[in-house]
Amino acid sequence: MHSLDFGWAIFMKGHATMGFFSRLMGGSDEQKTAASEFEILAPVSGELVHLENTNDPAFSSRAVGDGVAVVPQEGTVCAPVSGTVAALFPTEHALGIMSDDSSAQVMLHIGIDTVKLEGKGFHALVAQGDHVDAGQPLVEVDFDAVRAAGFDPTVFVIVCERSENSTLREHASGPVAAKEPVVWLSE
Repeated sequence: MHSLDFGWAIFMKGHATMGFFSRLMGGSDEQKTAASEFEILAPVSGELVHLENTNDPAFSSRAVGDGVAVVPQEGTVCAPVSGTVAALFPTEHALGIMSDDSSAQVMLHIGIDTVKLEGKGFHALVAQGDHVDAGQPLVEVDFDAVRAAGFDPTVFVIVCERSENSTLREHASGPVAAKEPVVWLSE
């Protein structure tokens, strides 16, 4: 089984289409660089890699969605967008956020096959239903313990749902700082 539990992906997709996210608060202009562009931030500092260059077939094939991955240098994973925590996996290695303006549903998946760690090394700082601001710490991760247990710590930032008319642009591979824009959605 790959790190991405396909039940999780179906859960995320199903809740979006059933209107689970309709209880969101009003929109925010904080992450808009122009009226038609929405920024998604790096959740950690590290080395940005494009999905096709990662070691997980579910992500590298973009079966779940578009996005980027970051090989982390630090242990705090931050919110890539302002919005509502729509889902938090019980093992705290994955969560989904619906952006304030409902333009994107973003999944963070911390590590490859890390569900097998059963939460060891992960400490969520938020709960499902919480509102978060872009850049806010979400999960503290002991990446040394993740690596020592034999797991790849790569953090995936996946846009699972977005407007039909939007286009997605990705940051070039290379070093990135936490909270730096790495994905742009345009109408």
